[in-house]
Amino acid sequence: MNDNSRTSRQALKKANSSTRKLTEPENDEPSLYNEDLRQKTRWSILWTVVRIASDQMFSFVVFVILARLLSPHEIGIFALAIAFTEVSRVIAIQGMVQNIPRAKKLTPELADTVFWTNLAMSVVVAFVVLGLAPIIMGVIDQPDAAAPLQALGFVLPIAALGATHMSLRLREFGHKSLALRSLVGGTIGGGAAIAAAFAGWGIWSLVVQRFVTESMNALMAWLSYRWLPGRNFSIKQLRAIWGFGFNMALTQILGLLPRRAIDLVIGTVIGAAAVGIYRTAGRTSELVATGTISPYTTVALQTLSRLQTDTKEITKAFRWMVSRSAMLTIPAMVGFGVLAPDAVPAIYGEKWRDAGVLAQTFACLGVTYSISSFASPLLMALGRGATLRTLSICNLTATVVVAMLAAPFGIFVMAWASVVRGYLSLPFTLWALKRASGITPLDALSAVSKPLAASLMMGAGVWGLMELIRPMFAQVLIPVFICVGAGMAIYAILILAISQQARQLAGNQLKRVRAFTGKK
Repeated sequence: MNDNSRTSRQALKKANSSTRKLTEPENDEPSLYNEDLRQKTRWSILWTVVRIASDQMFSFVVFVILARLLSPHEIGIFALAIAFTEVSRVIAIQGMVQNIPRAKKLTPELADTVFWTNLAMSVVVAFVVLGLAPIIMGVIDQPDAAAPLQALGFVLPIAALGATHMSLRLREFGHKSLALRSLVGGTIGGGAAIAAAFAGWGIWSLVVQRFVTESMNALMAWLSYRWLPGRNFSIKQLRAIWGFGFNMALTQILGLLPRRAIDLVIGTVIGAAAVGIYRTAGRTSELVATGTISPYTTVALQTLSRLQTDTKEITKAFRWMVSRSAMLTIPAMVGFGVLAPDAVPAIYGEKWRDAGVLAQTFACLGVTYSISSFASPLLMALGRGATLRTLSICNLTATVVVAMLAAPFGIFVMAWASVVRGYLSLPFTLWALKRASGITPLDALSAVSKPLAASLMMGAGVWGLMELIRPMFAQVLIPVFICVGAGMAIYAILILAISQQARQLAGNQLKRVRAFTGKK
């Protein structure tokens, strides 16, 4: 056995050792969702918070600069190209790597099979995109997006090089490595995009950003998990994991398509500039929502997968994550919604004023984000791919129908139609979760009820304050910052007043801070 093979096997052995402690507890351990798993989940959430905070802050700065340098038409063209690229990425990579966190025992055959399958599929898909891009963009009457789409296709093999390594690292709750990778890749990629935009590269500055970011991500993934792919590729292993990987890829595509289908409908019916405005509003809303909910959803699959054999414990973990994330997501979305019409054009420029109004509309989806975002990791952990696929198909169908009916009336009608569709689909999601795990709609809704009540009261206060102080300042960002600070203080007081869980959480955090600082 050579040194590389020995190193790879030792890394996998270590991963399996860690997994056995979670999936095969001692007889005297009463709960799978024990303190060891709780601690790993907390630390993973903490590092995810660090990653997302730094990533979102830098992404926001980069996006602001690019939004000022590029036109809505250029950003719209890129959005159309990236819609197809993201689907291609899921086909080539994302479905297969989900076999790693879910595997009860990690073997060299599994790791090598996933790696080489991903790499081969990504190369094939890249050449397929190269050939089909002019045809696809011609059909939707956006030929300017063909060349960027062809170039973005060859980002896929680069992404595939690091996907298996990062999945192996995350299996061990290595979210610290993910945070470092995201920081390095985002910083260097964003810097490259800004330099290209200042050089006058236009839409190609966004393409440069993708290539540089994915290259750095792949490099950091290899550095974070010292494993070299071997020659243990197995057709038998591929057959064993193909079904689950295919189902997960299909499910992720179906989950991704609703948002991208809207871009395609807008691009075809209204035009690329409208796509740019719509996507800018959507991206700004996503920056707020992602920053608050992703620390939990990113960790959810790893945690819930460890508990897949115990329905009671997986329900407990699900409730814990939803309740904690709702305390952050809902107030962030409500506060953003109140301030978006003033903040967005002040930050991005007057050409994006319509995006501020649209962003306010999207902020109304805070409650659905807080619950629905956990449906996918829960159903994946339970092996309910068919249920998740059914939900995704229904969501996609409803989205396309609503978008096509609303598009002739403009992007503002489309935005409100999307919000209405989101709330109408929530009961179906709750019903599916109850059938799969026993979690009742009341369980899920009660987890978000008090944060919602406190957030609505806070939102009303911030709106009144903004109306009062806006005329006092020539620069609108000054009252926006004042209202952000006031909103945070108001919400903190309200949630502590009405939620015992929030008080307990604050008390526990205070104890940890005192213990860390050595105070009694």
